Amino acid sequence: MLAEVVSILVLLCLAINEASIVRTYSDEKGTERFNHLVVDKNTGRVFIGAVNRLYQLSPDLELVIKEVTGPKEDSPECSVLDCPSSVIKKLTDNVNKALVIDYTTTRLISCGSLFQGICSVRNLNNISDVTQVVKEAVVANNSTASTVAFIAPGPPNPPVTQVMYVGVTFTGNSPYRSEVPAVSSRSLERDKMFMIAETAVTTGTRMFVNSLARERYPIHYVYGFSSEGFSYFLTVQARTTNPSPFISKLVRVCHDDENYYSYTEIPIDCTSEDSRKYNLVQAAYVGKPGSDVASELGITAQDDVLFAVFSESDTSEGDISSKPSSNSGLCVYSLKAIRRKFMQNIKTCFSGNGSRGLDFISPSHTCVLTVSSSAIINNNYFADVKNVRFKRILFLFVTKVLANLCDI
Repeated sequence: MLAEVVSILVLLCLAINEASIVRTYSDEKGTERFNHLVVDKNTGRVFIGAVNRLYQLSPDLELVIKEVTGPKEDSPECSVLDCPSSVIKKLTDNVNKALVIDYTTTRLISCGSLFQGICSVRNLNNISDVTQVVKEAVVANNSTASTVAFIAPGPPNPPVTQVMYVGVTFTGNSPYRSEVPAVSSRSLERDKMFMIAETAVTTGTRMFVNSLARERYPIHYVYGFSSEGFSYFLTVQARTTNPSPFISKLVRVCHDDENYYSYTEIPIDCTSEDSRKYNLVQAAYVGKPGSDVASELGITAQDDVLFAVFSESDTSEGDISSKPSSNSGLCVYSLKAIRRKFMQNIKTCFSGNGSRGLDFISPSHTCVLTVSSSAIINNNYFADVKNVRFKRILFLFVTKVLANLCDI
């Protein structure tokens, strides 16, 4: 069942007036191969991640620092730690795959496609000052596979501790890529930098696509954000692991979940009044609504809303194309409505309806009627448990066993 969340659709028909452009910036070659841009909310400085370059600009877009990051000798056959002598390396571009500001420590995290997708930590005031380079495969290791990264509360002690959430498309171009999770929470502590934040024998703050589906079931990560105790990823993926139309999904995991037991997905699309469906999410942003939008969605101006641009599939390339057409729409979603939909799906599964499990992670199973679903959801089932942390662990365990990954 598709997620039915409250949204407002606005068809896109935008034109840029050149007279409204105050200042522009391009690199010394006049190329447009910029991949990421972030703005320091405290200073107004602008940081750009590009192919083989990092830039630090002043608030009025004057170039302050340019850092060369590639090309360098590399091969997908090399691990992050060494390279067999039999492997032939070649000069390879370093495509910026993630650019994130860590405000708690005043540093810039930059990740590139070279060396299996490693990341470096730089001084936010001077990006030439590299404080740490970590030999840990974190992001996609080619130019085309998607990566989304953002910082939000996470284990071991949220909201005090922050982690970097990362979503990565499987590339399959190296024998080492099976070790890189599709979604993970990574530590930002210096002695554990970019390692999986919490690990156990069979669990941890990570999720893998199973070995049977990795090659034939790509997941394209578009955007990531945090809201009200949860972290989310917007993705584009096929409806099933068999050849099928592409849809958009919202992935969610709880901030204090050390085992990703709360990992859940729901489909999300953008539908016009004439039932025209824009199924492929292209870009998104989480912010606050104006008074008119808040009123329309039945929320307050302080609530979070998700602005997302969707496109229709280009049917000229077939019914199961993931290529977007030129037809687009902007939908605005209330995060309150989204949270309600996730909870509704879990309640439905507790009631014995639908199925749990995602075939590209683990086999699906029919949902089983449990003890009073309302009691579990309202936490009344654990009323006699006095230890709050233990109660939370029990709740997550029951959620995992009985309704894990409900996709109803």
